[in-house]
Amino acid sequence: MAENNSDQEKTEQPTPKRLLDAKKKGQVPRSRELNVSIATLGGGVLFLISLQQINEAITNVFHTSFSISTRSMINNAHLIQVIGDTSSEALSSLSFLFGMLMVIILVGPTLIGGWSFSTEAFKVKFSKLNPLNGFKRMFGINGLVELVKSVLKVTLIALIAYAFFHIQQDDFIALANKNHDQAITQSVQMVLASFMFIAIGLILILAIDVPYQIWNHHKQLRMSVQEVKDEFKETEGNPESKARVRNLQREVAQRKMLQEVPNADVVIVNPTHFSVALRYDSEQDAAPILVAKGADHLALKIREIATEHKVPVFTAPLLARAIFHTTDVEHEVPSALYVAVAKVLAYVFQLKTAKPGNYPQPPTELLIPKEYQGY
Repeated sequence: MAENNSDQEKTEQPTPKRLLDAKKKGQVPRSRELNVSIATLGGGVLFLISLQQINEAITNVFHTSFSISTRSMINNAHLIQVIGDTSSEALSSLSFLFGMLMVIILVGPTLIGGWSFSTEAFKVKFSKLNPLNGFKRMFGINGLVELVKSVLKVTLIALIAYAFFHIQQDDFIALANKNHDQAITQSVQMVLASFMFIAIGLILILAIDVPYQIWNHHKQLRMSVQEVKDEFKETEGNPESKARVRNLQREVAQRKMLQEVPNADVVIVNPTHFSVALRYDSEQDAAPILVAKGADHLALKIREIATEHKVPVFTAPLLARAIFHTTDVEHEVPSALYVAVAKVLAYVFQLKTAKPGNYPQPPTELLIPKEYQGY
């Protein structure tokens, strides 16, 4: 019982398959602080790039708005046209800024967790409507972490804003003594500076939140020992199934191998434990080829097929064992065994052309190197 309970503890890190399955369901690490920081910092940079264009647009809007004559102001059609023109000019000047900011907002969340789109997020989950689950989320560890982050974020931004306005208070007061062009220019610069200060402050929170979100994501996907075993069986197949597949593959390979025995030129045996079937075609083969081999029952089967198809069977225990242990099917025999194999093949080829009563003597001395005699 204790063992079963321990197996249910989520002690194992999530496997790559579990992480991939979670991503398919839309469950990836996300940091709201990252999104806000990227949008703020990106907006500040874009603001800086477009500073002159924005300044000119705002200045033109002010000039146009404050230069309308009294007669034009009572003409509704003309007033609407002026408002439309100034609004269109302002939006046109800010279109690049808004477009790039939208791209940043879309790309920012993918910096951790990558891009993820899943229809699972659109499905209604009644468990989320359970008040108890809601209280757990509110008063659980995640809720506490979010509360602490919110307090820190508000406090930090308030301190940065206070420090910024305290430092810039003389400049704020001085705006009243400047003409409108200078005031607009300096105001835009001060807004940009405040943006950058706030973005830099958010980076401090970001440095804490991103690692925490990644760690929490992995923590939520932790697996028990039994889940890891079940996943391994599911992906790799259980041992029994794999053994059956290997047996089937072995049987198919053996059947294919036995079909080549009738095409062999000779079968060398030991005399019952090992059988090796060799083929040699001087026009196609650079050296004798092993087309089939077997031990014990398979060796007897090879002999039976050879006898049935009148393939010569030659008894050479050392040579049969050496070829069996050193050569794979459809491969050439080792060069160290060429001489011994050549004598056997020469004898077999002489048998095919010999006349009755004039059969050649089988080779009695086959040279087998010492390193091949220990099999």
